Amino acid sequence: MKTITAIGERRKSALPAYVLLALLAITLGVTSASILMPTNLINILSQQVSLLIATVGQTIVVMSGGLDLSVGSVVSMTAAIVSRDTVFAVPLAILAAAAVGLVNAFGILRLNIHPILMTLSTMTAVQGVALLVRPTPGGVAPRFLVWFASTDVFGLPVSIFLAAAVLLAAAYVVKRTRYGLHLLATGGSARNASLGGVNIRTTIAIAYVASALLACLAGLNLAGRMGSGDPLVGEAFAIDSIAATALGGTQLTGGLGAVGGPAAGVLFLALLSNGLNYINISTYYQMLIKGGLLIAAVCAHRRLIPGL
Repeated sequence: MKTITAIGERRKSALPAYVLLALLAITLGVTSASILMPTNLINILSQQVSLLIATVGQTIVVMSGGLDLSVGSVVSMTAAIVSRDTVFAVPLAILAAAAVGLVNAFGILRLNIHPILMTLSTMTAVQGVALLVRPTPGGVAPRFLVWFASTDVFGLPVSIFLAAAVLLAAAYVVKRTRYGLHLLATGGSARNASLGGVNIRTTIAIAYVASALLACLAGLNLAGRMGSGDPLVGEAFAIDSIAATALGGTQLTGGLGAVGGPAAGVLFLALLSNGLNYINISTYYQMLIKGGLLIAAVCAHRRLIPGL
């Protein structure tokens, strides 16, 4: 009975994201049909691939009851490292990202540092590494990354298929595997999960390493799109990934959510930015609007799921 209830709540948790996305699409369709043209939508999707991948990682961490502020810095560090275009650049970037995830997990689990403080610290340190490796934008990304980011299959960028694969794989893990069950149980109540036999330390550690590796993948895609490296390219990813996660209905205190919801949150933010840019709304007002909508989405989520 509890399982059925949890599934129902998970579906309800993502409802605000789908409703907001539908309402926004209708509004944009009425005010400016060109925004919803297939070519523009494909362009928007390809631009948001990296954020979507990073948001999947953020969502996994949030489901465990944590928060990862180092996502954006890992994206930047990855882009900076691979722009050196050496033989070992990509493997080094992957290892560095995994190390960041392990450091986050160690600080949170062994040193009992709050996730926000721990990941804020690593965010600052990793951003420093990115600036040391690549003080200013430049360099050259590996050719295979540029090829991957610029290749189309069936009229769609390959990167969109990559994002879809990451999304489907994450959804499968959360919904169909023992780890997914342990992840949600840990986020819901770490104490109860531990009493039920769940190794909460391993569960949380995997979540942070997965988040860092997905942020690395996002950085590789961005480097390929740009053809070079930028030490600040992921600057907005931490906040945007958290916003998309919340808009998607994932409970920010953990234990409840669905991977599909944050994906809708990413698309909502992308369409919103596109629409606001179309009518020449300044960046400052865009930030105010996004913040207001984020608060509204969280409030709507709390009303839909009693007890939050």
